[in-house]
Amino acid sequence: MQVEYDTYKELDFTCNKCGWQGKGSELSDGDFSEEHCIGDLDCPKCFDHIGFWQAPLIDKSKKDKK
Repeated sequence: MQVEYDTYKELDFTCNKCGWQGKGSELSDGDFSEEHCIGDLDCPKCFDHIGFWQAPLIDKSKKDKK
């Protein structure tokens, strides 16, 4: 499940594997792809994959024109 980078910490999550329930701020950081700027989010209890976020991408060509 993809979650919004800016708001996932405030959302409620449930782990399908162990039943853990809590806020996104409690999730464990999983793998991270620096090339794609995508981070996995894992259950803090059983470390099963719950979701992932992708950081907002900046279009540098538009930023340079300002």
